[in-house]
Amino acid sequence: MSRDSLYGRWFTFLPQIRTFLLETVYPEQAVCRACGRISRGGVLCGDCLSRLTADGMTFAWNREDLAPDLPAYFLRPHTGIARDLVIRLKHRAEACLADVLADLVMPVPGWITFPPETVVTWVPMPERRREERCIDHGQMLAEAVAARLRLECRPLLRRVDNREKTQATLHREARMTNLTHAFAPAGKITDPVLLVDDVLTTGTTALRCAAALREGGAREISVLAITRATSGKI
Repeated sequence: MSRDSLYGRWFTFLPQIRTFLLETVYPEQAVCRACGRISRGGVLCGDCLSRLTADGMTFAWNREDLAPDLPAYFLRPHTGIARDLVIRLKHRAEACLADVLADLVMPVPGWITFPPETVVTWVPMPERRREERCIDHGQMLAEAVAARLRLECRPLLRRVDNREKTQATLHREARMTNLTHAFAPAGKITDPVLLVDDVLTTGTTALRCAAALREGGAREISVLAITRATSGKI
C-alpha cells in the first residue's frame, strides 16, 4: 500500500477519531460542543445556549417559496453557534447535535402547519460520503425533527448519481447544475412530504429532491431547514 493511500485511509476516519477522543476525555454532555468549556450536563453550556436563543433569533421563522408550489421554512441565518452546530454534525460526526438542532425547531409557530399524515424525509447522501462520515447526518436530523413534530419519518428518495461534487465546495452557478438527475423516488408517494435539511443555500438540492418526489406521486411538498445561508458557499 502506498503512503498516499495509507494517509488517505487515515484522513477518511479523522472526524470519527476526533469525536471518539473527545468523548473519551470529555464524555458527552461534559463539555460544550460550541465553545469547548465545561457544560455541566448539557451539550451546550449556559452561555452558548443563551447566545443561541438571544433576541428571539432562534424562533425567527421565515418562509421563502423556492417555487410556486414549494414553500421552504428556515429557522435562522447560517451564522454563529447555529452554523457551528450544523458543521459539527455534518462534518465531524457529532451525532448528539441532531437532537440539539431538532430541539430548536420547537415550538413551531402557529402559521406553519403540516397535515397529520405528512411524512418527513431527508436528502440521501452519496454512499462514499456516508462511509467517510460513518453517520447519515441528514437522516438523523430528519428523524429527530419528525419525533418532535410527531410525524412519520421514512426514506422517500434514493441517490441515482453518487459521483457529484459536494455542494458545499461549489459556488452558486455550479450548484445549479451539480445535482441534475441525482435523485429518484424510492417508491410511490401518496402522502404530503416534509423535506428536512440542515442548511438551505441556493435551494437547488431542495428543488431537485422535490422534482423526484413529484415523480413518485407527491402532490404537497414543503421544506424545513435549520439555517439559511445567504452566500454561494457554506
